[in-house]
Amino acid sequence: MELQGKTAIITGSARGIGEGIATVLAREGANVVINSRKEADCALVVDKIEAMGGQAIAVAADVSKKSDVTNLVEKTIQHFGSVDILVNNAGIESQPYLAKDLPEEQWDRVMAINLKGPFLCCQAVIPHMIRQNKGRIINIASTAGIRMSFFGTVDYTVSKHGVAGLMQHLAWELADAHITVNTVCPGGVVTPLMEAGTTPEYRDMVVKRLIPLGRMCAIEEIGEAVSFLASDRADMITGQLLAVDGGLLAGFGEDLRPIVRKRMADMQAAHDAKH
Repeated sequence: MELQGKTAIITGSARGIGEGIATVLAREGANVVINSRKEADCALVVDKIEAMGGQAIAVAADVSKKSDVTNLVEKTIQHFGSVDILVNNAGIESQPYLAKDLPEEQWDRVMAINLKGPFLCCQAVIPHMIRQNKGRIINIASTAGIRMSFFGTVDYTVSKHGVAGLMQHLAWELADAHITVNTVCPGGVVTPLMEAGTTPEYRDMVVKRLIPLGRMCAIEEIGEAVSFLASDRADMITGQLLAVDGGLLAGFGEDLRPIVRKRMADMQAAHDAKH
């Protein structure tokens, strides 16, 4: 139990990758703060961790709002006494568009959650970590933070590249306070968001054509990478992008533009039919 006695905030942890991270950190002994915009959405994950014998609380917060983030950190410290690990996991994808068609409102919303949110959370925990003279900040980006998104659109890609830039700067700025800052970049991960936004046929196509290891990641596998970076074993690792992608970025791939554009057109048609 490498994280015994540590306290971790995991944003966007009521489901999906965040849930996987929270359960792995709890398994390793960390006290975990489960976060979503609605506290009730966190109940199942809190119950799951408590059933494992772990300690967990739920704190509602919209990470794009500074007052919510301040409250999230204050409640964490009030309950557990410290914040040792911050995992900036909360993120969204939206309706896919080609760049020429992307609505300004969607760009603003994606940037607010995916990029402003991690900045506000970092800003809120840094003073506490500096006082402790140690801390771990781990961002969850995407392979879209290294190359580009196959599943999302240009706003998603740019937001994840921004997270990588935030990491690089903070890793340098906070090193003398023994605070490490790293970013995990998942490839294809089987989550409710992934399943809602793609068909099984599309996912199978991506696996067969792009992922050398032959399958998508499980949510707990992203948690294992985060757990390592949060542990004392990673004391000398900071400012790094770690792809957990089954070799996707190492492969040659192929031109998926016709397939992606067809998917965008199909999703837009379905969206228009609903509205």
